[in-house]
Amino acid sequence: MAERKAGWLRTRQSNVVGGREYRHVVKLTAEQELAVQAAARVQGVTVARLLIDSALKAPISTVSREDLTELFAATKLIAALGRNLNQLAKVANATGEVPPETMAAIAAVRQVFDRVNRLPRDLVGR
Repeated sequence: MAERKAGWLRTRQSNVVGGREYRHVVKLTAEQELAVQAAARVQGVTVARLLIDSALKAPISTVSREDLTELFAATKLIAALGRNLNQLAKVANATGEVPPETMAAIAAVRQVFDRVNRLPRDLVGR
């Protein structure tokens, strides 16, 4: 099967003096081929790069674009919740009364906290 160019993380290996003189052919079952292609796609590298890095134990980034997007979204949500809580605290300090929407804001903070707490396990489990 033809290798598909990896996405935004693709970089070429540096040239070496005299070139690369050795070539290897690897035969896989259909299941192994699907697994190798999926792993390469998740890591944003070609199948050849995946096999080389795996054999040489080179560190491979395991954070995908989707994971980064989710982390940035969580960061923005936490910032928005912080602003809302600050506004509610300002009103409570000025008036001496807790605004009625405070409980909903606290519940939202708890939900986001639980999601952020689960995030490392979710990322490792992929």
